[in-house]
Amino acid sequence: MTNNEFTLKPSGRLRANFLLIAAIIFASSLALLGCGSSSSTTSPSGGTGPSSSQISIQPMTNVNVSAGTGYFQDPYPIHTTSSSTSSGLPTFSGTTQQLLSCSGSLQPACFTSTRITLDPGPFTTKTQAAGSSINNFEGLNIYQDSSGAWQMAVTAHLTNSSTSWNVILHAQPKGAFSGIPTSWIADALLVGSLSTPDTDDYDGKYFEDSGTLYLTYNKNVGKDQDGVVAQAMVSASVPAMSSPVPLLGPETSDGGYNSEYADGLNSSSSVKLIETGNITKIQGKYVMTYSDGTYNRPDYKAGIAWSDTFLPQSGTYYQRVQKIDTAGVWGQPNHAEVQYLLQSQIAQWPNYVASQVLAPGVPAIITDANGDYYLSFAGYDPSDAPTDSSGLYQGTHRRPYYIKLQVQIPSGATVSDTSPQDLVNWLQPVTGS
Repeated sequence: MTNNEFTLKPSGRLRANFLLIAAIIFASSLALLGCGSSSSTTSPSGGTGPSSSQISIQPMTNVNVSAGTGYFQDPYPIHTTSSSTSSGLPTFSGTTQQLLSCSGSLQPACFTSTRITLDPGPFTTKTQAAGSSINNFEGLNIYQDSSGAWQMAVTAHLTNSSTSWNVILHAQPKGAFSGIPTSWIADALLVGSLSTPDTDDYDGKYFEDSGTLYLTYNKNVGKDQDGVVAQAMVSASVPAMSSPVPLLGPETSDGGYNSEYADGLNSSSSVKLIETGNITKIQGKYVMTYSDGTYNRPDYKAGIAWSDTFLPQSGTYYQRVQKIDTAGVWGQPNHAEVQYLLQSQIAQWPNYVASQVLAPGVPAIITDANGDYYLSFAGYDPSDAPTDSSGLYQGTHRRPYYIKLQVQIPSGATVSDTSPQDLVNWLQPVTGS
């Protein structure tokens, strides 16, 4: 293994190793080790939900199963100061150490890949001095800031003699480049400790609002709960002294949402995950698309939440889109539940797409040169979703997809004055095409 070559875990859920260790130590979350078959989910053969069969899901790449090409874990659109292609489409980075780009107009399988290399730089010796080592890099999020400089926030998976955990590093381009850099070197620690294991800390990405640069990332926000937080930055490589601000986490009031359990409805685990938050500004509103559940189970799904401001009012989260679960398919009749953009868990719930894609997650809103909106995401083709000995999907078989979106935000409307049930009308998957 050379200095800049690491074996990628097949995981999109970057906290998994820590949870497995915790399960062994505390024996309280045994479901994390393989209860997917016992989760209260509906199999792909269970039919399709209301109107969801009409959602046109398209592949971003051409997958060659025998050659193992075309797969892509955690596709994140790269923010640039100007469009890099005539199509206006973003290039994607992610856990797969490649760039995905489409040079023409958006159409099925138009994206092709270019390899990325990432050198751990000083962190090889720094982790050794701290009694740990870098196992691999995940979640490579590339960002071009307002000055035109290129930045990367990357999750490093660390191990020592007894456990494993994640930290978030900053990386800068390495050597000469043209366009989006493909060679990088890590140079600064942004979140976490090289010697002291922390619960989570993963999936860092940058977002600039009103002249302030933020690092958004996943962090533990309560017992057995992960959420998305925003850390103000002095620069891309230096966090401010202020504490991170929670943007979205598992709901705890009024019984919470049963759909947010990370390991299925019947699991003994109380873990709830909100992760991979991607924020886009549309017509003055901030919309976060996020993942919910566990990437290698049918309960992984794509959610959406709104805010009038980038940082929500103190003590509040971005507002999820809701639907009243009159039939109690999530276990609580007549209780408000989350309405997801895409899900493959419950056939009786909207936007069920298990006949087309399993475990759709890591969603992001993108646009083309015409200003049309699309949702990119990753999932498993039902005919190509191998499982491991615990019955969990193998993350290396995740594929990138897209669907078209319809945006209808009423003029003058605010998130605070709109009911969670009415927010569903603001942005929906296009059906019937």
